[in-house]
Amino acid sequence: MKKKVFFYLPFIGLFLLVVASFLLYLRIPFMETWFYSFGWWSVILMMDGINFRLQGSSFLFRSPRIFVEVAFLSVPVWLVFELINISLKNWMYLDLPNSTLERWAGYFIAFATVIPALIELSELFQGLLPKKRRPLFEFKTSPFLRRAMFFLGILFLIVAMTWPRYGFPLVWICFILILEPLNIKNNQKSLLREIEQGHLRLFWSWCLAGFCAGVIWEFLNFYAGAKWIYSIPYFDFIHIFEMPLLGYLGFIPFALEIFAVLQLYLYLKNKISHKSALKSFFFSAAVLFDLIVFHLIDVHTSQL
Repeated sequence: MKKKVFFYLPFIGLFLLVVASFLLYLRIPFMETWFYSFGWWSVILMMDGINFRLQGSSFLFRSPRIFVEVAFLSVPVWLVFELINISLKNWMYLDLPNSTLERWAGYFIAFATVIPALIELSELFQGLLPKKRRPLFEFKTSPFLRRAMFFLGILFLIVAMTWPRYGFPLVWICFILILEPLNIKNNQKSLLREIEQGHLRLFWSWCLAGFCAGVIWEFLNFYAGAKWIYSIPYFDFIHIFEMPLLGYLGFIPFALEIFAVLQLYLYLKNKISHKSALKSFFFSAAVLFDLIVFHLIDVHTSQL
């Protein structure tokens, strides 16, 4: 029965997307506010069903519990970038609900799509890309290189926060530089190590996932009632939807950062797997962090 449901999941997701689009076309106020979230979760269901049809398995099929867990993780991970944006001021939210409860629920449901969407797209591309081993270029991940990457990532983050008008693009690079060396040290899966060994499928699948997710993000946002707009220094020209053309390049390293975050999360999760008190602490801290940043978004990033 479960396999039969997943076999038809692409059609279920497509049906939900069509219904949401039709209600948006009719300018139903509820759907104008919630179209982005309805759209993305419909696309995620479609992608999961397509992956199941192509590969006989999918992220949601393998473990619904982990799927929900990753969606929950997605919220505080994205909120780190929302915190940074208070300094950068690169985007602003418009026409959000007046009710704090509805608005914060909207934040949570929308931000929860980020990591599941990237995982679904990366799994699709991993199934489509060739499995051949082909070195991208010759190099070794020496301890010196890892230390240099780590401190360069810290420097990039400091520059971006201190001089946001000039350093804002570094935000979409710094975390991959910081986290990749940590993942290698902790013997977690690493894109850098994969490239070193000539295995490029994982790297390219996440690059393509980031770019495609960016296009879908901007497409759904453009037609939504509750949406965001950009204010990007120097690059604010030739818009595709709300995003300036060159801004789409940022989605690729962002996806690589999310991959690195996932690996670090898996490492920490394994470390505290038998420590219930510590797991409860991290869960409570994540919820508290979410609520604090939701308030900061209301104050600094939303036009209410």
